[in-house]
Amino acid sequence: MLRSLSPGTRKWLIVGGVVLLVMIVSGFIPMSHPHVEIKAEPIFHITDTIPFTNSLLVTVLVDLFLIVLAFVIGRNLKLVPGAFQNIVEIAIDGLYKLFQGVNREYAPRVFPVVATIFFYLLFSNWFGLIPGFGAIGKCVPVSHETETHASLDARLASTSPLGLLPQSATLAAAEEGAEEGHSSGGCPAGYAMVPLLRSPSADLNFTFALALLVFVYIEYWGFSTLGVGYITKFFNTHGFKKGVLPGLMDLAVGLLEFISELARIIAFSFRLFGNIFAGEVLLLVMAFLVPVVLPMPFYGFEIFVGFIQAFVFAMLTMAFIAIAVIPHGGEHGEAAH
Repeated sequence: MLRSLSPGTRKWLIVGGVVLLVMIVSGFIPMSHPHVEIKAEPIFHITDTIPFTNSLLVTVLVDLFLIVLAFVIGRNLKLVPGAFQNIVEIAIDGLYKLFQGVNREYAPRVFPVVATIFFYLLFSNWFGLIPGFGAIGKCVPVSHETETHASLDARLASTSPLGLLPQSATLAAAEEGAEEGHSSGGCPAGYAMVPLLRSPSADLNFTFALALLVFVYIEYWGFSTLGVGYITKFFNTHGFKKGVLPGLMDLAVGLLEFISELARIIAFSFRLFGNIFAGEVLLLVMAFLVPVVLPMPFYGFEIFVGFIQAFVFAMLTMAFIAIAVIPHGGEHGEAAH
C-alpha cells in the first residue's frame, strides 16, 4: 500500500509516525517535579569563594560556538555566495541598515560592538531552548542547612500560583525523601539534581554585567564626542545666567536625566533576565504537565521572544549612543537623521 503513495507522502507519513510514537512513549515517561531556581547553580568551585556556575559554562560554550562560526564563515567567503553565506550576509546587512537609520554617522563605528551583543544574546537565548537543558545535571548531596527554612518554603509554595518551590525547599524535600527511602528528581535518596546547563540570560549576574558594560560604552561615546561638556547634560548650571528659577528648572531636568541614565542599567538587566527566565520556567512547567505535546507551541513563541529580546537590547544600545553624542542644546547634526 505504501508503494502506491508518492515519495513525498511516504516521507510525511514516516515523520508523522515517528512524532506520534514519541508522543505515546513520552506519556509513560515519569517526570520529576519542576525545579525552579532564580540564581545560577554552581557546578564546582574555582576557589572557596568563586563558583563556576552552569550559566557560566553555557557562556563559554556560546563564545566558542560564535568564534568557530566566525572563523568558518571568514575562511569560506565566496564571490558567488551559497545559501548559508547568503543568510549571514542578509542578517548582517539588515542589522547594519537598521543601525544606520538610528544614527548614520556613528553606525559604522559602533556596529562591530553592538552587532556582537545582538548575535551573542540571540544564540545565548536560543541555546537555553535546546531540549534537555534543564534536565541534564548531576546529583549533589543535600545540605542540612536547609532544614531551618523548610517551614518558610512550604508557606511560600502554598501562596505561589504554580506551587513551585525554591531550591531550599527542594533540598528539604529531598532530605525528607531520604528519611523515607525515596529519591528526588531522579537522584538517589539524600541527593538533589543540579542542572549542568542554563541560559546565560536567565542569570541576573550575566544580564547585570552586560548592562553595566553597555552603560560604560554609552558613556564612553558621550565623553569622547562631547568632551567634559557631556556632564552639562546632567548637571547644567548655565540656566542660572537667566535667573534663579530657570536655573533651578534646568538643574532639576538634568538631575532627572542623570537618574534615568543610571536606571538604564536596571531596566536593561531585568528586562532581559525576566523574559528569558520566565520563558524557561514556562517550558519546564509545560513539559512537566504534558511532555512533548504541550511545550511545542511555546517553543515557537520562545524562539521569537529570544530574537526580540536580543534585538531590543541591541537597538536600545544604539539609540542611547545616538542620544549621548547629541550636544546639549539641541544641535542634532547627523544624529537627527
